[in-house]
Amino acid sequence: MISSKNTPIIVNAKKFSSNKDISAHYKNHGWVSLEKFIPKKIISTLESDFDKVALNICGLRFEKAVIYLNKRNKDKLYRLCADVEKTSSHMYLIKIFNEKYKKIFNKNHPIINLGQFVLPGPPADKRLVYNFHQESNYYKDYNTTAHFHFPIFNNASLQNGAMSVLSKSHKLKRIRENKNHKKRGGFLSIVPKNLNKLIDKYSHITFDLKLGDLLLFDGNLIHKSNPNKTKKCRVIGIHRIAQI
Repeated sequence: MISSKNTPIIVNAKKFSSNKDISAHYKNHGWVSLEKFIPKKIISTLESDFDKVALNICGLRFEKAVIYLNKRNKDKLYRLCADVEKTSSHMYLIKIFNEKYKKIFNKNHPIINLGQFVLPGPPADKRLVYNFHQESNYYKDYNTTAHFHFPIFNNASLQNGAMSVLSKSHKLKRIRENKNHKKRGGFLSIVPKNLNKLIDKYSHITFDLKLGDLLLFDGNLIHKSNPNKTKKCRVIGIHRIAQI
């Protein structure tokens, strides 16, 4: 693969013939993008539940509520995201993802849930746009972490800020030399010191995810989010686990 800092390779989700093939791809690249993994019925239920929560909080459906609250009341937007994260439909995915992870890697080791989150991704918002980093530097108590990303309401693409990675960079393990950047709102961005060299060395990939697709990636994989340049929200569900 050939890419540049400014021109990432766009990768679509795909179907694999076996869990063994999924495991091999994941171990080699540090990520695997699974086509139509989450049934449409579950996505529809998520959207319906999120709308109900949003209507209760501000009288608007979820996407319109995100746009409105992002401009008028960011504290209430934070509350909205915290509430939808705890809906039964979103929590139900913990069981599905944990079972799939064990099947992919043929392991029965205990799994710890590190949390499930919803990133609202409002248009033209830069607060949740991070530079390249590793999740493992936020979860230093665990040697192995895995992260599940999936779009809700709208597909994820480069135009609306889908995730980018430096493919195969997970083989570096956890990077110790980092620069810590405190962002507005209290977010901490932990960026590798030699980032420019890493960008030149590894293929820069951005994932095009359709509704129902699932991206699974290693906690040591260097990745980032991108700005949403569209007029719609890029809503992403995130589940994090650690293997012990």
